[in-house]
Amino acid sequence: MRHNPGSKLGRHKALLLLALVGIVGALYVLAPLPLAQAPSGIVAYKVVGSANLRRPGTESFWQNIPWYNVTLVPNLNQQMIPVLANVPTSGAVPYLMVKAAWNGTDIIILLKWPDPYGPSYAGPASIAGPGHWPLVYNPNGPLNMTFLQLLTSTFHKKYFVINSSYAVIKGSPRPMEYVLAYMAPHYGVYFYGYYVNLTSGHYYPDRAAIMWYMGSQQSPSDCMNIGGGHPNFAVGGQLGQLMQSYLGSNVEPNTGGSLSSGAADIWEWISGATDPKGDNFNYFTNATWDVENGISQAAAEQFAAAPHGFFIHLFANQTGLYDVGDGGIWYPNATGPEPGYFSGYTGAVYENGYWVVEFVRSLQATMPDTVNLVPGQTYDVAFAVWAGKAGETSWDKSISPSFIPLTIATTPPPTTTTTATSTTTSSAAPSTTSAPPTTTAVSGVPWSVVTAAIAGIIIAVIAIAIVFVAVHRKVQTK
Repeated sequence: MRHNPGSKLGRHKALLLLALVGIVGALYVLAPLPLAQAPSGIVAYKVVGSANLRRPGTESFWQNIPWYNVTLVPNLNQQMIPVLANVPTSGAVPYLMVKAAWNGTDIIILLKWPDPYGPSYAGPASIAGPGHWPLVYNPNGPLNMTFLQLLTSTFHKKYFVINSSYAVIKGSPRPMEYVLAYMAPHYGVYFYGYYVNLTSGHYYPDRAAIMWYMGSQQSPSDCMNIGGGHPNFAVGGQLGQLMQSYLGSNVEPNTGGSLSSGAADIWEWISGATDPKGDNFNYFTNATWDVENGISQAAAEQFAAAPHGFFIHLFANQTGLYDVGDGGIWYPNATGPEPGYFSGYTGAVYENGYWVVEFVRSLQATMPDTVNLVPGQTYDVAFAVWAGKAGETSWDKSISPSFIPLTIATTPPPTTTTTATSTTTSSAAPSTTSAPPTTTAVSGVPWSVVTAAIAGIIIAVIAIAIVFVAVHRKVQTK
């Protein structure tokens, strides 16, 4: 009998189809198993244990809690707020990773972000940094020195020139924030960032903040307004007349740091001032200073000996940004000195090019104008990070483009998780930064099932091989 090549080819196709069916059938063992899904927001799971602020992030309960990746964008960006020009230094940190847990009494928030510039515990001239010196420039040609002189004289500032296109204004920009952002570019003076000189040690502390929204607006924005030092701040003289011509009024419509709607409690960690390694940590734990500002001497002395840092509470609403419980250090005082000033703890470490910072606070509000946290409830949170050696500080920072829901779950974390990493994005945000690294996670499928599936595939392949050999021999004998 003559061999038929077409018949043999058909048998081979049938065998390949049989192999495919066998493999798919083996893999189907996995299909009915529910995999752990990425949460719609950040989940603070119920855990057993407490924070180890000496070694933040090493606690065993973090192992089963996935990172939530948050894309950060420039705060001073034309697509975030209607400034006339993007700021080169704004948005130096591309992303932030977040985990959350609570242990029955305290909430614990773990943050991690890249900082290739190296850690900054700096602030040799003040508790927040070496003085907020805005660096101004003109990207389109020589700096307009006439307008720069008018600007600085109006706000009683001095400046020094670096070259024909760059100059540094000496002094806090808070009263001139609005003018710098919305008017000065019309006259060839643009805000570049904050002056940094690593050789002389003139740079700013690294910082991180968590904003807890306490308003009622749906889908609020976390980008705070740029404005003057107080409501109805009016710019006088010739500069005020120029504002009237270009902007329609010489009264700044916003107060620096105010929200467009509602109010918020801000937890802020400052490496130079609220971390034990910081140059100015002793400023806050100085008993004499604290007594003068309404903080108990016993609390200050006890905290000075603590092996961990703390965070300060700030309060933001539609009229401005305020200090809570410290007598008013940087901003007007919101509620007066309170005994709970040292109630929010932090642990921080810089390693392998990343900052790892852990926030711990009791669920119950410790002071007026601070958020009260209840298990089972969901809160809107936002984040900000400052890279000090990159020139970020004050109103120039990297922020989450919108609020993110954080749910205080009443359940423990899953024992196994998939890559439950979520990323918040903004269609308006520029994609000029690298994406966060993929978080390594354990598959949500039990190992016993995976092993059985692999064994099934191997058996199917062996069976197909036996059939193939048998058919091949039969064909040859005919």
